[in-house]
Amino acid sequence: MAATSLMSRLAAWLLQPVHSCSLCPRPFHLAAVPDEAVVISGRKLAQQIKQEVRQEVEEWVASGDKRPHLSMILVGESSASHSYVLNKTRAAADRRICNAVSPDKDADGFHVINAGQMCLDQYSMLPATPWGVWEIIRRTDIPTLGKNVVVAGRSKSVEMPIAMLLHTDGAHERPGGDATVTISHRYTPKEQLKKHTILADIVISAAGVRQKAGYITPVPGGVGPMAVAMLMKNTIMAGRGGSHL
Repeated sequence: MAATSLMSRLAAWLLQPVHSCSLCPRPFHLAAVPDEAVVISGRKLAQQIKQEVRQEVEEWVASGDKRPHLSMILVGESSASHSYVLNKTRAAADRRICNAVSPDKDADGFHVINAGQMCLDQYSMLPATPWGVWEIIRRTDIPTLGKNVVVAGRSKSVEMPIAMLLHTDGAHERPGGDATVTISHRYTPKEQLKKHTILADIVISAAGVRQKAGYITPVPGGVGPMAVAMLMKNTIMAGRGGSHL
């Protein structure tokens, strides 16, 4: 097990230029292809969040506080574990390690207290990838209230938190999407899955078909950049000792 400081990476990320977009018929992060789904650019949304984070950091530092510092604990010697963005779930697979970190400093949102608060619709550190998916939906103005959603998968670090964020009450402390959510997994009969997806307004899955979807996130450039952006958001909130607004 080794500990690696990501301060230099965080600093470089915060100092990258933000490119503005001119006004166009569609929101800046959407692109349409004839007879295919509208492509949601996670990279462009992440740039928007990056600008928000940079402003928060500068205000935080200008008020006399220390610049936020992000550190990572790596579990094992797997080369995949050394790429946080590509495989942060495996890097934090040991729950004893997750729970050894203070929940207020848990930028991954994997601590049992943060997981419990999320399930209770309370403010908490949210896992970066599910929060990134939720922000894509929210910032693209895709309606979720009363909609049928199918989430393909049941991992505790990605799909289950996505389901929690989408189905919970929008009037609660940590507002949710007020959707009706169905969770499918490898034991869901194919015929049942087909019925659920036909009825669904939104399907969240790692595999998409452009000709069948209204909106789709590309790979690469979809959820990945958003997960990194939300990790930076969590870092700022951890530095402040607070939680999601």
